[in-house]
Amino acid sequence: MRKVVLRGRDGKTTNGFAYPAELKDKVKFLSREGKQSEIPLADLKAVFFVRDFQGDPEYSPIAFLGKTPVAEKLWVRIRFADGETLEGKVQNSADLLTQAGFYLWPSDPGTNNESVFVVKSSVRTFTVLATC
Repeated sequence: MRKVVLRGRDGKTTNGFAYPAELKDKVKFLSREGKQSEIPLADLKAVFFVRDFQGDPEYSPIAFLGKTPVAEKLWVRIRFADGETLEGKVQNSADLLTQAGFYLWPSDPGTNNESVFVVKSSVRTFTVLATC
């Protein structure tokens, strides 16, 4: 088990222990007092795996790419659940996270596809190869 800080969507913070490999639809959690519970991931903002529970509220994280302009497009490789693979560019926007699908413009100039609307639920893997 690893030390974790659970941050709820409601702002509540809880410290304890959890196994990283067991994060599916809920967190199997052991409190610092030894009480076991399960917390739905839907109730959480994030699970932070930490070095210690104290932390440093004065710490300012380094943002290596903080001044780098955001790439307009991403060059990606997707693999569908049926094994088919496509490679191309996608718009680098919140739509990749929030919408049911996204447009991909194939990188192969000889393909018959000018663009493809990819339904996210049919994607098995999504790999970012580069920024464009």
